[in-house]
Amino acid sequence: MLGAPPSNAASGQELHEIVVTAKRSDEAMAAKVEAALKHIFSDHVTVTAKNGVVRVAGVVNDLNDLLAILRVARRVAGKGRVVNEIEYQAVDDAGNTT
Repeated sequence: MLGAPPSNAASGQELHEIVVTAKRSDEAMAAKVEAALKHIFSDHVTVTAKNGVVRVAGVVNDLNDLLAILRVARRVAGKGRVVNEIEYQAVDDAGNTT
């Protein structure tokens, strides 16, 4: 019969479908975020994850870089929480931090 759960005719028991979903491990989530950032920000940003919370840390001198890092991290982490521990250091025209 279509749509009915399969049965085990020999024992007379019905077999029910089980769907298993798994959360990404912390290591896998951190690696995925790090991979998304590596071509642009690998020199000054580190990524860690614990209990489903991704932390991005480091130092940037450009506010647009900071915003881009957070945008990418949030997109990759999905529903996971992203904590910003990035320090923004403004730089003047002479290259000095302000």
